[in-house]
Amino acid sequence: MWRIYIESFIGLFFLFIVSLFAFDFFVYQLNPDYDYVLEDMQAAALHHVINTLSEPQGSEFTAQLLTNYAESTASTLNIVSVDLVPQEVQNYFAQSPPPHPFSFYDEDRALWLTFPDSSTFYHIAPDQTAQVRQKIEFSDALFFVFTAIGFLIYSSWIIWFIGRRMRALQHATAEFAKGNLSVRAPTNSGSKVGKMNESFNEMADKISRLITSNRSLTQAVAHDLRTPIFRIQWQAEILHEEAKSPALKQKLASIIEDTEEMEQLVDALLYFAKMGRQDAPLSKENIVAQPFIEHLVKRLPNPENRQMDILVDPNISFIADKTLLKRAIDNVLVNAMRYSVSRVTVHCSQDAQTVKIIIEDDGPGVPKQFRERIFEPFFSVDPSRNKANMGHGLGLAIVKLIVEKHRGFATFEENPTGGAKLVLTFPNHDADNQ
Repeated sequence: MWRIYIESFIGLFFLFIVSLFAFDFFVYQLNPDYDYVLEDMQAAALHHVINTLSEPQGSEFTAQLLTNYAESTASTLNIVSVDLVPQEVQNYFAQSPPPHPFSFYDEDRALWLTFPDSSTFYHIAPDQTAQVRQKIEFSDALFFVFTAIGFLIYSSWIIWFIGRRMRALQHATAEFAKGNLSVRAPTNSGSKVGKMNESFNEMADKISRLITSNRSLTQAVAHDLRTPIFRIQWQAEILHEEAKSPALKQKLASIIEDTEEMEQLVDALLYFAKMGRQDAPLSKENIVAQPFIEHLVKRLPNPENRQMDILVDPNISFIADKTLLKRAIDNVLVNAMRYSVSRVTVHCSQDAQTVKIIIEDDGPGVPKQFRERIFEPFFSVDPSRNKANMGHGLGLAIVKLIVEKHRGFATFEENPTGGAKLVLTFPNHDADNQ
């Protein structure tokens, strides 16, 4: 979100600067500066009045009038001979004819006056040491300060106003992404971000209905498959007992084995559908990690006599659903036993925020490009789906659902030995209670 705020502020500031330059270009560059035009007219009028009053009196009277004028307007008067006049002024009066024959404002907006048949120029410049001009300069500076502060306050308010609504939508999106299909974005006038909230809710409704219908279909199909699978298995067992031919007995035994696998797959499908339901409750309790994991490892079938190393601190404990956690760890251990060569290692570590259960094996490992997809239902790294070295394809998908129900996450990480390393991360119960 901070990136959005920073980008919004930079965008507003950029537009503010562009608007100032656009104002200067369209008002002052494409058109005359009418403030300067008015000053030129006033200077011409001043020259006319001074010339009228001083014509019968002479140059000394002219100088006195201009001195009084300069003192009254917080300015300074300098009398400059024609040979010391700046080139800019000479060029102006050298025009034929100049716009104002006897008065000119230079780049510093200082007034130059001359009179007919006179070789003298009068230079009237603002007196920057005068108190009134210092006050004006201070007021101008305050104007820019208040403009900048006002822009900052307005920009901050706009960003906060939009950000508050965006945070509500972001929260709904994050909850929906975590699997809470019932969450919806607020649609009251004080929380909407245009039509985005309604669009999100419409999308969430469609996705929720689609996921719910798919899960219901999976559960219904899996449930209805149980009866015909049981019948096939029962009849095959009867035929197996009555069969006289060894070849026929072998084929019937293979059928029975396949139906048992189908039954296990149906059970896994039903369990997967159950875990995918949002209303599935969690019976959390305090679990001491070492005896819990040791018990799971000891009861696990180990026909190949794999070496099982358990490295768990006896002081580690956390809050979780023991039944679901047992199923998740069992699934990972079964995978590790299936693919390992000689050793499986189980670690457990704890910090202030999380508890990690790490299961490693010394098998072929999981290629990096498949580590995210390995948790997808029915995904297999081996496209040939070798029966001798393959499960039902739902074990790790169930692990992911169980861990996410505990507000944790499951990941594959790099294993220095080259085998698979699966990390189950759960929130620490101390952090969870704060």
